[in-house]
Amino acid sequence: MGFFKSAAKTFLPIGWLHGEYEDVKNQNKTIVNTIKRLFTKEVPERQETFEEAVTRLGLSQEEVNKTAKFNRLYALIFLLLAILLFCYAFYLLFAYVSITGWLLSLAATALALTYAFRFDYWSYQMRMRKLGVTFDEWLRSIVGGKGPSV
Repeated sequence: MGFFKSAAKTFLPIGWLHGEYEDVKNQNKTIVNTIKRLFTKEVPERQETFEEAVTRLGLSQEEVNKTAKFNRLYALIFLLLAILLFCYAFYLLFAYVSITGWLLSLAATALALTYAFRFDYWSYQMRMRKLGVTFDEWLRSIVGGKGPSV
């Protein structure tokens, strides 16, 4: 009988989770809650205009313009990094037939593009002097050429 218990713990997945069941359960709850938060609209903590935020933070217009330029520069740097990582991903795929390297490089490309979006979005809000700019407005400024330049 002891042999079967030992074999069950060794070869069945529940045996692998001996003692870690609660950790796995909590990790799955965290994943589910994160996915739920992605699809629910959050109400911002503050409802304020751009001018109110500038006043609250004690910033000058020169500092806002300078920060907008730096954020735009950071966005361009991350975009360049994303392009290089994307090219490197296919270099790894074709030169070394490395699927894992290709996938990791694509993940790093996605991360760099995420940061490029973040910094450009912040810069766009500062240039428009408006908080809460929608993704569509930002995208139209990029694709359609509408929007202020720094």
